[in-house]
Amino acid sequence: MSKARKIMAWMMTVVMALGMGTTVAAAGLTITGQPEDAASVEGSTVIFEVAAEPAENVTYQWQQGILQEKEDEDEKPVYSWTDIPEADEARYEHKVTAADLSGNVLYRCQVSLNGEKVYSESVSVKEADLDSVLADEPGQEPDEIIQEGPGVEPEPTEPEQTEPEPTKPEPAEPVPAGLLNVLNDPAGGADNPSGEPNVQTEEPTEPTGEPDVQTEEPAEPPEAPKLMSRTDTMLEVEALQGQQYRIDQNEWQDSGKFEGLTPDTEYEIETRMAGEGEQAPVSAPLKARTMRAGAGAPEMPKLEFAGVDSIEVTAVEGAEYAICEGRAAADQQWNWQTSPVFSGLKVGMEYSIAARIAGTEDQMPGETSEILIASTEKYPAEPLARPELISVSDTRIEVNTVNGQLYAIYKESTMPDGLNWQDTGVFEKLDPVTVYRIVTKTPETEDHKESVVSEALVVTTQKSPTEAPEAPKLTSRSQTVLEVEKKTGQEYSIDGGKTWQAGGRFEGLKADTAYEIVARIKETPTAAASAASQPLKAATLRYPIETGTSENKITGISNGQIIKVNQNIKFVAEGGGMNIEDPIEGDVRYVPVKWQGLTEGTWKEAPYTATVKAAKNGTYTLKVTFDRQVYKNGKWVSDGADDIKSVQVRATETGKAAVKTGDETQWMLYLILLAAGAGAAVTVGAVMRKRRRA
Repeated sequence: MSKARKIMAWMMTVVMALGMGTTVAAAGLTITGQPEDAASVEGSTVIFEVAAEPAENVTYQWQQGILQEKEDEDEKPVYSWTDIPEADEARYEHKVTAADLSGNVLYRCQVSLNGEKVYSESVSVKEADLDSVLADEPGQEPDEIIQEGPGVEPEPTEPEQTEPEPTKPEPAEPVPAGLLNVLNDPAGGADNPSGEPNVQTEEPTEPTGEPDVQTEEPAEPPEAPKLMSRTDTMLEVEALQGQQYRIDQNEWQDSGKFEGLTPDTEYEIETRMAGEGEQAPVSAPLKARTMRAGAGAPEMPKLEFAGVDSIEVTAVEGAEYAICEGRAAADQQWNWQTSPVFSGLKVGMEYSIAARIAGTEDQMPGETSEILIASTEKYPAEPLARPELISVSDTRIEVNTVNGQLYAIYKESTMPDGLNWQDTGVFEKLDPVTVYRIVTKTPETEDHKESVVSEALVVTTQKSPTEAPEAPKLTSRSQTVLEVEKKTGQEYSIDGGKTWQAGGRFEGLKADTAYEIVARIKETPTAAASAASQPLKAATLRYPIETGTSENKITGISNGQIIKVNQNIKFVAEGGGMNIEDPIEGDVRYVPVKWQGLTEGTWKEAPYTATVKAAKNGTYTLKVTFDRQVYKNGKWVSDGADDIKSVQVRATETGKAAVKTGDETQWMLYLILLAAGAGAAVTVGAVMRKRRRA
């Protein structure tokens, strides 16, 4: 059988093998396709796949299991499982490491739907037997690859028309993706984009006598690199045989892995075909960002409860937890979980518990905390219920006292020897903000033995009270902002203590509105937050007053008024906005500055009044000029936009309108009649002249 047919038969076997799988089901969720064991070599890529029903709203998380060291050879192997970052799809491409080939590493997929989880079968990677795949005949070495191309004369062959012989599918080991590309296309894949085995037959050609002129089309750039994995300091793209890679225009390299990068930074990765020099076309760049560096180590987990088969630590937001039997090794492989509760543990076993800040899609997991050592309890012969809490303060804890029982208190995570037992459930002179555990037991009597100590009631004493501070002091304000003096160790509230903030600046407030601001001493590790101080009552500023010209007035004299000649008339000029008491930036007002008409004059300051008179009969116009001023930088400034208001008066000798006499009426009637008679005479004369002409 030729090499090409062997490869095709092997590939058909692999495809048939991948299609076989068992089904794992849970209520409402079913795994219909299981991953398969793989055979490969270090540095190559293997693919695991899983299928589930229903297909919608299902989430996937691939996990790696590390074989734990066994104390007893007969003990069943135990694996510590951890989530693989970014391996959250049904298909997982994995780059084989030396650890994979050691036989101590397994992989599985956690499939979730609406809080329900099922796990696929566990699979492994073992060393591939390449001789069985590459050997063309007995005795041929795996590295012997027949090259075809320019400079190599192929032996004349007759085209074969034989049908491929049917082959019986046999279990086959997957060949690494990179090696499979070499088998499919020994020349590097440039002329075989389909990925099918490159089996070529060439018919001998007769010389034509024409010069052998070959035209070479310009090479196409390869596709942009494909991101395979990333961390905060590493980006890795899929490394294809025969291609080079570079990052941010740096030196080219054969590896697709770039390390020593800066966290949370975007890079551009390009590829080109190797061996073609600087003329080789470069692919479009892949823009990829390194993950953010993980957070620092959190505090050591705090034990909440230790039962016969479970341990619970205090939950911390954003953290995840892991546990292992005994004392953790320096290179311990942890299986992380989000729940602070570990169940299904061994009775009376010592455990190491670690915590870290969980990673996200764009951030690495944080550093591992110090290890908490905790032990599960043993089954008591006659267990008693844990004590019932009645009250707790900063220095006192009281539990319900049951007649005939003894009580003890301790602060350690595990119960020490030599407890001080007492017949009352009141414990005083305790430390503030401290976790205490209170247990009970029945003493030995003539009728029964001493009972097993009860499970502990875990109680944390409260923080010590703190006195309230003084009322805050206002430092600045505007239409939407009130700011008070900030003091170290204090926090402030403007909503009656519903919410508190470290700074004394409150923004987004309503203009011209009264508020009350209070302060309190912030909570500390040992002291509780104080009560609120007396409130500071403060109001936001109003918005600037835009005074209009319509508010400028002249009073004391009215338009059309009749005044007496040489009689003093007093008037008042009223400027708009002159009553603004607490001016703010942008306020506008009008100030009377001068008048003219009956007399002329100017004002330098209030009161803006003047006395005028008319020297003789006649009509006069009194004009008052108002200067427009804007409040800027703490003072009123004229902007030159004057407004003029005026009134018109008439002066007479009597100060009253002239009265028409009877003689004047007769003369007026006489003039009217005279004018009418003259008009009639003219009309009669015109008629007479017309008759004469006739």
